[in-house]
Amino acid sequence: MKLGAWFTRRYAQARFRLVDFNCLAYFGVIAFLLIFFHRTVPAWPTYVLIHALVIVAILEIVRLGESLPRRRGLWFLRTFYPVAAILIGWSEIDALVRMFFGGYWATDLLIRADVMVFGVHPTVWVQKFYRPWLDELMAVCYSGYYLFLPLATLPLFIKKKYEETLAVFSVSTFVLFINYFLFYLMPVLSPVMTESLDALHTRRYSGHILAEITRFLQDHGSVRGGTFPSSHISQALAWALMAFRYNRKMGRILLPVVLGVAVSTVYLGYHHALDPIAGLLLGALLYPVGIKIIKARGEDPR
Repeated sequence: MKLGAWFTRRYAQARFRLVDFNCLAYFGVIAFLLIFFHRTVPAWPTYVLIHALVIVAILEIVRLGESLPRRRGLWFLRTFYPVAAILIGWSEIDALVRMFFGGYWATDLLIRADVMVFGVHPTVWVQKFYRPWLDELMAVCYSGYYLFLPLATLPLFIKKKYEETLAVFSVSTFVLFINYFLFYLMPVLSPVMTESLDALHTRRYSGHILAEITRFLQDHGSVRGGTFPSSHISQALAWALMAFRYNRKMGRILLPVVLGVAVSTVYLGYHHALDPIAGLLLGALLYPVGIKIIKARGEDPR
């Protein structure tokens, strides 16, 4: 009772948005599940501890930011801390994604589904289109994903549209963390990480500067099992739709780029063809749900 009373007193005055509950729920649920499903997770107590520390950090950032909203630096931290939560969640997927099934059981299923739908292995078939200039263009499209988050949020924050910025984070993290959790239910290796499929590739994309940067990032930053549905695409769609909601000009720029990102993930061999399709469907289905939630909570500035 004393702990509950202390918690209530400490955080009662802070206004927690949907984005905060999304982050707290994700790290809390994964930590709780690890207690029961950790056979294939080395040093699992470390991850539980990290999640506990992340939860405490989020609570304190929200409390301080809400209590001192006029301090712009602190409010910036309160608004943009989800970026760190997204990166932490992504970085640990490689270690945690097999905790339910012990392997990547859905990989062969997805490969067969790709062939059944398209009649070919899409990432193998697309090799015949490889050209240095087209490879570079696809790398440009693929790299465009990394601009969605800053372009959807920073212009709003700079214009002091703080509630709009928080709303963008609320809906986008709602989509993303559900996407992350689906990785745990359907762990899938990407084409370049699947030996049987990778062996069918006779060529590698070439390109120029951005193609080399993309290859470097994938070699050092990709995770095993975080493939289906494509979080790149579901997240890009969520960012673009939220940008369109509060910043029409930016939204008109970002929405067409989503298609380019989707095509490039398959062209460069980093996703099965059904991954971006599922990512688009997931984003399209969850976006209106997220909007409905922030409206019901009074967090939609529109």
